[in-house]
Amino acid sequence: MAKFYLKFNAAVIKEIPIEKTPLTIGRKPDNDIVIDNLSVSGHHAKITQQGNSYVIEDLQSTNGTFVNEKRIITAALKHNDAILIGQHTLVLNDPEVQEQPAPQPEPAKPVDTDATVVMTPQQQAQAASAAPAPGKTELTGILRVIEGKTDQPEYMLTNLLTYIGKSDTAAIKIRGLFAPDIAALISKRPTGYLITAVKDGYPKLNNKSVSGQVELKDSDIIEVGGLKFLFQLKENKQS
Repeated sequence: MAKFYLKFNAAVIKEIPIEKTPLTIGRKPDNDIVIDNLSVSGHHAKITQQGNSYVIEDLQSTNGTFVNEKRIITAALKHNDAILIGQHTLVLNDPEVQEQPAPQPEPAKPVDTDATVVMTPQQQAQAASAAPAPGKTELTGILRVIEGKTDQPEYMLTNLLTYIGKSDTAAIKIRGLFAPDIAALISKRPTGYLITAVKDGYPKLNNKSVSGQVELKDSDIIEVGGLKFLFQLKENKQS
C-alpha cells in the first residue's frame, strides 16, 4: 500500500497509509492529515488519485505548497517526492506509482515562483494570538519527571512544538531498544496545550492510551517509554 512519511527536522514522526482519496492536509482537525503548526493553513492542500498516480493541489494556502523545492498549484507525484508544507515534509512511498502530467492550472490563478512569501494580515494575527497581550498572565506548561530517568528533571514547554522520543531531534529523550524515534508531541496553542499520539501504544495520559489529540490539564500524568511526567501550568505575569 502506498503511504506518506510525515517528517519534521529530518525525523519521521508519522507513517500515513493512503487508504482513500481525496486526502486533505491542513491545520484544522477536520483534515485527513493534520499538521498542527501556525505556518500551515487551515485547509492547505489536497491529494487526489488519477489512475495509478497521485496529484497534489494547493488550496490557495498562505505560505504555498512545494514539491521538491518548487512551488506548485498542482503537480503529479512520483515515488520519493518531497512535499513541503509549512515546516513539515510529506514523502511519498509508492514504488509502483506511474508518473502522469500534472493537470493544467486555471489561468486565473498564476503563481510567481520567484515571489517572496510574505505573511498575510490573517497569518500575522494568528502568530500574534499565540503571545499574550502586555499585562496579562500567561500559563506556561511544565513537565516534571516523577518516574524514570532522562537528561533533566523538568522541561519548560515554551516552544510551539515539543517532540518526545529517542531521536536526536526530540527535546525530551526516552530510552529503550524498541523506543520509537518520535513517540508523541506536545503543541502549545493560545488556549492551552495538546498532546498528540504519533506512535501506537504511546503515550498514556492518566493511565489511558492517547488516541489522536487530547487537551492537557493541570496535574495530568503522562507516561512515555518508561518515563512518567507530571504536567503543570505555571503563571507568568507579562509586563
